[in-house]
Amino acid sequence: MEDGTERAWHAIPDPDEVLRQLNTSRDGLSTEQAAEALAKYGRNALTPPPKPSFWMKLWAQVNTLFIWILFIAAVVSAALQAWADMGLILGVVVINVGIGLFQEGKAEKAADAIKAMLSPTATVVRNGQRDTIDADLLVPGDVVVIKSGDKVPADLRLLECSNLQVQEAMLTGESVPISKNTAAVPADVGLGDRKCLAYSATAVSAGQGLGVVVATGDRAEIGKISKMVSEVTSGKTNLLIQMEVLARWLACIVGVISLATFLLALLHAHHSAGVAFQTAVAIAVAMIPAGLPALVTIVLALGTTIMAKQNAIVRQLPCMETLGSLTVICSDKTGTLTKNEMTVVAVRSAGNLYKVTGVGYDPKGTFQISGEDLSSDKQACVQALLEGTVLCNDSALTTDDSTGTTIYTPNGAPTEVALITAALKAGMNTDALKKTTPRVASVPFESEHKFMATIHAVGPATGSGSQRRVIFVKGAPDRLMPLCNSQLADDELETIRGGHGGSGVVPLQPEFWLTAQEQLSSQGLRVLAICRAEVAPGENVVGMTANDIEARKSQPFLTLMGLMAILDPPRDEAIAAVKVAHRAGIVVKMITGDHALTGLAIGRMLGIAGNGSVITGPELDAMSDEQLRLVAPTCNVFARASPENKLRIVRALQSVPPVAAINAYNNANKKSSRATSPAGEESTNGMLAQTSLGVPSADVKIEVAGDSGSLVTSSYGSDLTQGDDGKMHHRKGTGVNVVAMTGDGVNDAPALKGTGVNVVAMTGDGVIDAPALKAADIGVAMGITGTDVSKEAAKMVLADDNFATIVTAVREGRRVWDNLRKILLFNLPVNFAQGGSIFWAFVFGLHDMPLTAMQVLYVNLVTAVTMGIMLAAEPAEPTVMDRPPRRPGKRLLGKLILWRCIFVTHLLVILVLGSFYWGLTEGLSLARRRAEAFNVLVFGEIALGLAGEAVCYAMTTRFIKASTLHKRALHGNPWCFLSIGLTAALQFFLTYTPGVSSFLHMGEGMSGIQWARALVSMVIVYFVVEFEKALVDPVLMPLLVRPVLNWVEKHTPDWLSMPKPHKWMGCKKGGVVRYNSVTVRE
Repeated sequence: MEDGTERAWHAIPDPDEVLRQLNTSRDGLSTEQAAEALAKYGRNALTPPPKPSFWMKLWAQVNTLFIWILFIAAVVSAALQAWADMGLILGVVVINVGIGLFQEGKAEKAADAIKAMLSPTATVVRNGQRDTIDADLLVPGDVVVIKSGDKVPADLRLLECSNLQVQEAMLTGESVPISKNTAAVPADVGLGDRKCLAYSATAVSAGQGLGVVVATGDRAEIGKISKMVSEVTSGKTNLLIQMEVLARWLACIVGVISLATFLLALLHAHHSAGVAFQTAVAIAVAMIPAGLPALVTIVLALGTTIMAKQNAIVRQLPCMETLGSLTVICSDKTGTLTKNEMTVVAVRSAGNLYKVTGVGYDPKGTFQISGEDLSSDKQACVQALLEGTVLCNDSALTTDDSTGTTIYTPNGAPTEVALITAALKAGMNTDALKKTTPRVASVPFESEHKFMATIHAVGPATGSGSQRRVIFVKGAPDRLMPLCNSQLADDELETIRGGHGGSGVVPLQPEFWLTAQEQLSSQGLRVLAICRAEVAPGENVVGMTANDIEARKSQPFLTLMGLMAILDPPRDEAIAAVKVAHRAGIVVKMITGDHALTGLAIGRMLGIAGNGSVITGPELDAMSDEQLRLVAPTCNVFARASPENKLRIVRALQSVPPVAAINAYNNANKKSSRATSPAGEESTNGMLAQTSLGVPSADVKIEVAGDSGSLVTSSYGSDLTQGDDGKMHHRKGTGVNVVAMTGDGVNDAPALKGTGVNVVAMTGDGVIDAPALKAADIGVAMGITGTDVSKEAAKMVLADDNFATIVTAVREGRRVWDNLRKILLFNLPVNFAQGGSIFWAFVFGLHDMPLTAMQVLYVNLVTAVTMGIMLAAEPAEPTVMDRPPRRPGKRLLGKLILWRCIFVTHLLVILVLGSFYWGLTEGLSLARRRAEAFNVLVFGEIALGLAGEAVCYAMTTRFIKASTLHKRALHGNPWCFLSIGLTAALQFFLTYTPGVSSFLHMGEGMSGIQWARALVSMVIVYFVVEFEKALVDPVLMPLLVRPVLNWVEKHTPDWLSMPKPHKWMGCKKGGVVRYNSVTVRE
């Protein structure tokens, strides 16, 4: 192949063969060869994505129907020389466009952040000599030298390694540095298992190495991710789409009513064309909710402010609403669900299995046996047992008390710091131990040997001046057990301190330790062995190497003291948050670059493992997109995931119905399903097993060595085990086939027709996560450990890297959605009542308008915003996290909201026109009648007894269904009474202040009887709406509202409807996935 980056370089056994295929050698390329390769492959740099200009961004903000409606209203106001009206409307436009521009243009910064991660220089071998060059001049075939502290400048196939460790968390999700070697691996392994490769932009944490460049620029792994980030497009949020549809409806309604008013004023009231036009414009201005965009922005801004205080930073305002509709949260493991702090959770000795409590590097916790804390005698035994873990250790746990709170900071390898933390939990004085047992020699850890050794002087000097010396060795059990010939007989203190060869030592029992290791490893725990031995007097230990120790396998000499089980455990708050998410109907999935068993163990601790299934990256690679859509909803743990895997999982979930919809369908078709397939079962997390995924025939089955079962109960990871080769295998056979034999998916799934797809959140902190973060409906980046790449690609950043914060954000998102509906429920009836009052005044033959254009504009831009702030600040209702996610694609202006808008609009119109006409029958002046109509519409009083519909209606709107005739209406929202008081004060000011009242065409004020009628009107609105709340669900919705509005919806043109949500289309017949053999047939 001409382009070397296409090849599986990690699968070529001989490094020299790699050099041959790249036409190079260990002496590197010549200057001429490098120049030719540079002309062929281009610079080692990332291609920048195209960026929109400022004017393009400005046009994108202006080119919305709502903004155009406001523009037209401003132009008409200017034509009528209503300059104040025009100025206020244009002010609203400028504010909204300005906020949009501020939020715009952040996503494309992700690629720039990736470029900043690349190494600026590289040490290269050319013409047989080392030289330092700009990293962007590297080409495939260059031989590069890397050492501790370097950034890897390009993708390298390693030729030589000396204790080389590379931190690849940004690409693979591994929480610890990866030990590199030169051994080839199978072509289909994931990124994290390709230990003979070093990737561009990763950091060398230890050792040194020599490698040949196999990929540069866009062809390197980080380049592929950068390209994916640039190619992934983020669609409009649900809120923006809903506002566009609402603007179309408003434009149509306002246009029709304005035209009808013009014709009525001209033909029925016999006004001149100019007056009729002004009247029509007044209605248009009255009915256009000019303050609604500002209110929506206020709701979202308040939500972001509240979330920022709770460590969730939202980068795009409209995403606040999307948070409330989440159906799936796909979370990274390390640092999000877990603390990213390795912790010793168990110690296996010859006599006991000790459990260790406490999480992280804070040494708060105890050692326990069978759930009981240890006695002081047993504690001393554990301390003696752990001496080797402290002494054979090059790391430290430092403390800082300057803030008044002790802060523990790890310094060194996470695994070694975990051992020190465990010793501190056991009550050990680690500093004193190191002073009394000084180190005299050491053998550093090397990835090739997988162990470390230290030699220490123990006890007082003998008569000859020499001291007893002990060697402690810690490392992989499979490497150390062949070096052991004995083990401690028991856990007694005298036995542990007795020394090698004493009465407390018995011959090694390999079967016991292998079983113990397997039991711990099967729980996803990282297992270390700790051993010791006496050093013979006179033996020279200076310059001892790992090879010297391994050379003694023929004569084993170590005593095995115990096994240390280490894990990055889940956060306590994450466990609680998962429970809240499940209660709210949200499925939590874990996508990690870690090993399958580790991921499954953490999943079980968190309560998200479900049926115990886990799918690995190579298995995902073997699936088609169609097959992945079939299995993605049923598996909650994905391991060894590559960037492409994460992106495909997100897209697969976004193209299938939510679990709740599938479960509801399966429940509705339970009887028919039993006739054709195994019945749905309850999975371990309490959710109904999806055997059909929306297909009534439910012909989805799993074949495992001739057996078949349901998709959930016989899933992928429940039979996983780790073989001697270190790979995952299925216990029940050589492979698992998932066979989907369904119909066309459309005719076979009528119950799911129109069902929306999942709304997916994806968390991440590394470069590996950036494409999936951008593709998800809500990308969530980590603020502490996250790279700039992930933060720029995400829509939300967690300042505390805590999964629990996401669930808190979901709660806030649901509150925002509820409050947006309440604002519409308050705003639209008031606007429609203003226009309706003018319209019906002409219909009934009233020659004067009850409301003037300036009064209407005041209501739209001042009163509506003042009272809207009260609703924007309304706290979440108590049951907000006890209800399932709202249906994807659910309208903001749903049937209930639309019905109440119609109902309350007519109620307000009747009262406004009634008060206006009543004043006419009493012979009141036009100014007094307009003052009364204006105050009936606006003024309200709760505490002092003065009332008006708008304020009272806003009060009852605080709870869409719940009654406000309850003590809950008196607390929880301090803005409520502040807004009411401010509105009341403004109304008195406008009604009685000379000049101001005349400007609003009500210069004569109001009489006492007029205030009494306003009070009665307020009481009528309040109690009528409360009475309607009591009847709406049991009577009005099923008998009247829903049938009528369903008919209207059916006959509504597409351009006035919400875009139809994507539908689950089923799976083609005969789709087969066969694992291990990795063959796919369709």
